[in-house]
Amino acid sequence: VRFVSSTWVFGKLMCHVSRFVQYCSVHVSVLTLAAIALDRHQVIMHPLKPRMSMVKGGVCIVIIWVMASCFSLPHAIYQTLTRFYIG
Repeated sequence: VRFVSSTWVFGKLMCHVSRFVQYCSVHVSVLTLAAIALDRHQVIMHPLKPRMSMVKGGVCIVIIWVMASCFSLPHAIYQTLTRFYIG
């Protein structure tokens, strides 16, 4: 919509929310890939140790989402909506 009408029509709140969602999705993806890499490292280096439990996996997911939200909040808070009037 922004590229078609050359303006942001969703208001100030959606400006902050969209920035938060964009950055949060990037952080969640990166942290999830890092967790998968660490899990694979543990499995390869220590093949006889037991695998990660369901509870531990759930805790890892919660930690990933909390960290991603904390990393993304400054982008959402300090995002500004500036209006330019081109006459």
